[in-house]
Amino acid sequence: MAPSPAAAVPVEGGVSASAACRPHSHSAKDTFNNGYPSKGSVPVRSAGPYGDCPIDGSIDSSTRLHYHCYTVNDYGNTWTWVRVVGEGIAGWVWDENLEGYGSAVRC
Repeated sequence: MAPSPAAAVPVEGGVSASAACRPHSHSAKDTFNNGYPSKGSVPVRSAGPYGDCPIDGSIDSSTRLHYHCYTVNDYGNTWTWVRVVGEGIAGWVWDENLEGYGSAVRC
């Protein structure tokens, strides 16, 4: 069983995961990878790749996505920056919530 993205609580030095909710670099490097959420009501977070970061919205399993690239957070969880096809909605999604576990290209 993979660790939960919500397991992001204090990190070294007593800094909370909320402090990690800052822009992480990303770009559309994964030009061949598209997909869908693996279940309904998947949260999208633009503030950072942590379960404690604010949720900007949710996408359902019928929403077609472009996977841009992935990052590994301080807890070893992988998150993919996604963009909803045809819309301006974009953000980090925990790879456990994506078909094919998200992007195959690191940010």
